[in-house]
Amino acid sequence: MTLQRTSIRIVVGATVLGSVSALMAPVSAASGSPTSERVRGGALVSVEHAADLTAEGVAGELRGKIDSSRVRHGVTAYRVTYRTTDSAGAPTTASQLVVLPKNRARHLSTVSWLHGTTVHRKDVASENPKSNDRLVALLLASTGRAVSAPDYVGLGSGEGFHPYGDPGATVAASVDGLRAARTFAHRSGRELKRKVQVSGFSQGGPATMLVGRALQQEGADRYFRLGALAPVSGPYNLSAFEAAAANDVSSPATRPTAQTS
Repeated sequence: MTLQRTSIRIVVGATVLGSVSALMAPVSAASGSPTSERVRGGALVSVEHAADLTAEGVAGELRGKIDSSRVRHGVTAYRVTYRTTDSAGAPTTASQLVVLPKNRARHLSTVSWLHGTTVHRKDVASENPKSNDRLVALLLASTGRAVSAPDYVGLGSGEGFHPYGDPGATVAASVDGLRAARTFAHRSGRELKRKVQVSGFSQGGPATMLVGRALQQEGADRYFRLGALAPVSGPYNLSAFEAAAANDVSSPATRPTAQTS
């Protein structure tokens, strides 16, 4: 990939980037039950049914794309809109896909799946049934976990523009997405466990690192804590990579990793 093409991709990524309830009570991590968190931090705005699949249905969706050998349960998926903050710290809304397994477990392990670079607003897990990120969320939920797959600020049905890679907006949308997922699960008679398994691909790689650090070191939430971290194929030091590429000192074999979308 040439430097010119690389630059174009970064510019594009940086710039382009029925209803169940309204304004439902957000999570209170202090008390351990969803009762009173400030409105902008994960309060539910709306919930829409997105998919209902048996285990065989999940395997069918994954066939030819993702290994389905670990599918154990059917799943139900929801498009959840919730309150969060943008890169300036101003109140806004964001959307996510929340997927719950169809099993008898009341207490569910929690996964936060953070997606890679998405140029078009509707190509996210909550909106596009064929999105790879939706398939990953379905697979993870079919193993018995609850999955929060945030679209980030400015993508999906959320408000405003997507501030590509912005740390504050990335952490806010992801952590507030977990709070919203917990509230919804609670109202469905289920509880999300405290320790969160965080993973993501490409743009989701550094997002995973940011969210993991926020949960582990910075007390981003008073209930959720980091349980495991699995960042995949992300540009973890983008400015240094671009400088090296501009000076022709980076190996071509390393470039696709930093440019994964």
